[in-house]
Amino acid sequence: MECTIRTRPPSDVNQMYLIGKYELLKHLRSRRLLGILIIEVIIFLLIMVIPPLAGRDYASDPAEFAGTFYAWTYVLVIIGATFFAGDALVSEFQNRTGYLIFPNPIKRSTLFLGKYVATNLIMLLVLVIFYGLVSIAALAITGSVSGLTATSLGLAILFSLSASAIGYLISSIMKGGTGALVLTFFLFFLILPILDGVFTVSRVKPDFSLTFVAGAIQYVMQSPYPSDFFQEIPIGGGQVMEIGIYYPDVAIAAGVMVAYMVVGVILAMWFFNRREMAA
Repeated sequence: MECTIRTRPPSDVNQMYLIGKYELLKHLRSRRLLGILIIEVIIFLLIMVIPPLAGRDYASDPAEFAGTFYAWTYVLVIIGATFFAGDALVSEFQNRTGYLIFPNPIKRSTLFLGKYVATNLIMLLVLVIFYGLVSIAALAITGSVSGLTATSLGLAILFSLSASAIGYLISSIMKGGTGALVLTFFLFFLILPILDGVFTVSRVKPDFSLTFVAGAIQYVMQSPYPSDFFQEIPIGGGQVMEIGIYYPDVAIAAGVMVAYMVVGVILAMWFFNRREMAA
């Protein structure tokens, strides 16, 4: 008499944990992580070295000192979103690994969430290292660490979550990994900033722009927080052009980042679930 033993596949949560675990290990061993860590160390060292070489003293206020560094957080997050999110989904189709993964008893949404969590954990590591280095330098040079650092880090994490969500959305649509990486990079470094500039010249505060509200990561270190104002620029013939100099509200910035994250994840997961393997 034969006895058949039926085993249940792991739960969605366990599957997501396993996927996230191995994705995280992949990132930890990748050259991309090494590359972004080298970039952040170079940024840190340059900002530390330039003032003495230029004959200037460091800022004595810990918030002002740290704010000089946190102006570069935007760059680190965008590089991280490009490296770890830009081709995270499209690689399953381009490299044909989907033929091995998709037939298994695992939901695509579970695969997606496992990858997304791993991406943001590795980006969190990058941010914590950067903020840790700056805090140590601030403590050594100014004697204290500003309490505003936690707010800046919180905004940086939210921006990381939203930027990676947009990166996953691009990855779920694009056909090739290279194109996805390039589009993710230029979207945040060129396309959206240009649109922000157009709105600024048109005297429209772009609170709806992810790249605009990301400025709060740096500005939150200023006390008092900067206020919007209008600036007149001579354009010849005795005429002037008035443009708006805008600063994102911290609460609005956090809300916009959360909105981009939620919408980006939902749309990316929808496209990923519907996408078929190319013949």
